[in-house]
Amino acid sequence: MAQFLKCPDNVLASNIVPSHVYHYILPELRPFLHNLRPNESTKLVDDDGEEVIQKILDKSNNQLRMYGSAKEIAGNIKIFRNFPESFLFFDEDSYPFNASPVIYDSLNGEKYLCKPDIFTIIQNIALHSIKYPKTTSFHLLLAMVLKSKITQTYGPVEFVKFDEKMFDEIEKEMKEVENESVEQASAQRLYLEMFVLNKNHAAIVSKLRELNPTIWDDAPTISLLQSWFDKPIEQQKQFIFVMLIKSYTMKCIEQIMAKRATLFMSTPKSSPITVRLFEDGEERYVMEAELYHALNRVSTGSDRFEIHNDGLNFGGMDMNDVKKKYGNRIQTIEVCSDVKHKTIPTYFQFIRTPILRTKHRAVPIRAHFSEQFVIPAVDYFFELWKNVILGVKLFQKHQCSDWGKFVPFFHEFDNFFDIEKLPDDFEPFMRNLQKQQYFLRADIRVERVASKSLEQYGASTVKDVRNAKKDGFTVENLKNELKYLGLTNTFPEIQDHAEAVYEDVDRVKKERYLRTCDLFDAVENCQLICVLNRVPNYQKFLHNQKGCKRVFGYKCAHCEREEEVKNTLDIQDSMKNLKIESSNESGSNQYSQPALSAQKDCEKCMESSKTLEETENELKMSQDQLKEMEKKITNTEKELSDSKKEHEKIVESEAKKTEELAEKKEELSKEKEKNQEKEEEILKASRENEELQKTILKLTAENEANERMIEKLLDRISNLSSNNQKTNEIDEKTIEELTPTASVTSKNAPLIIDCLICSSQIKAGQEVIRCPLCKRRFHSNCAFKWRKDHTQCPACNGDLPGI
Repeated sequence: MAQFLKCPDNVLASNIVPSHVYHYILPELRPFLHNLRPNESTKLVDDDGEEVIQKILDKSNNQLRMYGSAKEIAGNIKIFRNFPESFLFFDEDSYPFNASPVIYDSLNGEKYLCKPDIFTIIQNIALHSIKYPKTTSFHLLLAMVLKSKITQTYGPVEFVKFDEKMFDEIEKEMKEVENESVEQASAQRLYLEMFVLNKNHAAIVSKLRELNPTIWDDAPTISLLQSWFDKPIEQQKQFIFVMLIKSYTMKCIEQIMAKRATLFMSTPKSSPITVRLFEDGEERYVMEAELYHALNRVSTGSDRFEIHNDGLNFGGMDMNDVKKKYGNRIQTIEVCSDVKHKTIPTYFQFIRTPILRTKHRAVPIRAHFSEQFVIPAVDYFFELWKNVILGVKLFQKHQCSDWGKFVPFFHEFDNFFDIEKLPDDFEPFMRNLQKQQYFLRADIRVERVASKSLEQYGASTVKDVRNAKKDGFTVENLKNELKYLGLTNTFPEIQDHAEAVYEDVDRVKKERYLRTCDLFDAVENCQLICVLNRVPNYQKFLHNQKGCKRVFGYKCAHCEREEEVKNTLDIQDSMKNLKIESSNESGSNQYSQPALSAQKDCEKCMESSKTLEETENELKMSQDQLKEMEKKITNTEKELSDSKKEHEKIVESEAKKTEELAEKKEELSKEKEKNQEKEEEILKASRENEELQKTILKLTAENEANERMIEKLLDRISNLSSNNQKTNEIDEKTIEELTPTASVTSKNAPLIIDCLICSSQIKAGQEVIRCPLCKRRFHSNCAFKWRKDHTQCPACNGDLPGI
């Protein structure tokens, strides 16, 4: 089952990679991508689109340097596109699903799936189970069928329980699809081939449409089929047979889905009552509209909630507030690792949904009722200002130290972030947004419209951020860059933030040295700090939305104030405890005096007054002690803060030393690797030398054998010449078979033949092999051994094709 929950490597189409890049980069940088759409036909890639992205970077005229390398962009986009119904966001209805389905945990530990993700699992099971050769067209046809069905799930966001057994059954049925499809297609093959021969193309289209209207009612598919009618007859036949198989395959897949129809359609009345619980670090909140919709399913009459939605802002509610206000209605249980809860009926299922982000963008989230996508308001804030600073380049274009001229520009953003100034008749649920987390539509952009309010003041020449050096950049380099870009004209104090920003950027860098993309981050954060220091409402908004720590080098005044208040309260609590203890001691001293009789009260007046004086003195002393302790506490706090700073410096220096040691180790390991490579080369050379020596020895032995054979031949020639027998009695066949190694002693003596390889006689009955070129014979074993090291005959040096 695990393999079906992972996005396969071969479902990302090269044609949609530019669309992913388009949605990921700043809006101001998108226009140049329109000219970079790929013209080649669709192909599936298995490198997350890295190669396509590299081509885009090569043609981008250095406009995308802030995003890093092609590999980094591909990795970030892989995260960015991985959410339910992402194909709607990227407008890729005709391409395969390329996001991995996610199994969500509810608060009570049950597993759930978002309904649209079920289609992705069906796709993955089909690609894994059907072994028939799957071309790009198979992936596209499968996507066409599945995405035509997914429209039936449009409506409120729904979840279903994850049932692994059900998907195992689907996999089993999928494995039978291939054989069924081939059998059914084979039965129809001859019938359609007759139409091919008769050129009755309309009948072919009609038959295919009858088999699977989902595919063949689509104009691009019909166009593809018609393009094959101009090809040779045999090619037409083969193509139509393949289309037959695929049509039957898709029909079988549709039948498998039809058995489980409720999984593949919207069923808001019968589906489990679920609410997404968004988790962002320690923050846990829900979408208000989604919560109210769930509450209305268990409410009647006046208890029902009116759901507001202006299409822009989507309110949120902290989970603690949800429990306080509606705990008796939701009746849910939260399972903790260290606490055992009693079993309570669970009407609601809170689906734990993490807020995901890449370096430059937040991962979109489907709004509950519409097909719109939203992101947390704090992420919208950062994305908007990134485009204002690095896309529009507002503060470079309009260099003016008079901040009052920028005020009209900020009015355009009041409905997004300045929530303290909402009109009296504004929706009530929006008034709670000041401290609650909330969402904004991801596709609303007003930066360019807002910047027009500054056109009356003229525009300066805009410069691009320069490239960092190979060994990184320093704080001074950053300060010089801020001045070079003209930002000191708008923000005279901007260089004062450079050091703090530089430290944070250096702390989170991805490679050994700071790169150009890191320089962009530093320039952006320096400007953002200056904006925050000038607009108090933005400071408060960022603090309420828990985004303060995401600004490099920024010190939030609200966070510091809260920390001071917390410390003060802790001190007051400790002082109260001390006072209570001292008062208890003094009280116990008073009430511990022995009881006096009424007759002796007058006589003891002086003694009682003395006791009161002593008690007052003790109280004064205890107050002095409290003050001293207070001073000690403050001094201790200062010492702790100083020691903390020293500790941080020590940790930082140790970290640098560790980094230097790591670098040295890396250099040593590289040198070690080089030495090992040299040793391997020497060993290789010595082995080659040994082989050469062996070859020389072998050749020497062969040469000596050849010399011995020559001597034998010369002896036999002399014997033949001295022989008195008539040579006419030897027939032509004997002459052909006679070899230099054959020794003839007499007319009736048997022919003696020696093996040239082992120089021993070939006796009758022994297995021999004969060279097809020179007709010489050799022992069969000798020939095979010779053949292992040689390719030529030892007699004629010709090739031995027959051995």
